[in-house]
Amino acid sequence: MDGKLINLLIKLLSNMFNDKITGLLRHILTFVGGYLVTAGIIDEQMLTEVVGAIITLVGFVWSWTSKKETEE
Repeated sequence: MDGKLINLLIKLLSNMFNDKITGLLRHILTFVGGYLVTAGIIDEQMLTEVVGAIITLVGFVWSWTSKKETEE
């Protein structure tokens, strides 16, 4: 196989994996957050902000590290 084709396949698989991981992380955070809201530890607005911030940070770090690995 051509090296460019292999790199393209790796990139496509990485994007699919990234989508699954962020989806799973979002569901876990929502579940844990729901418990914290029910227990009265945080309110619903704080849950939305925290989940959004964590997903954004994970996406940023994931993007940065994957681009750094590609450059090497």
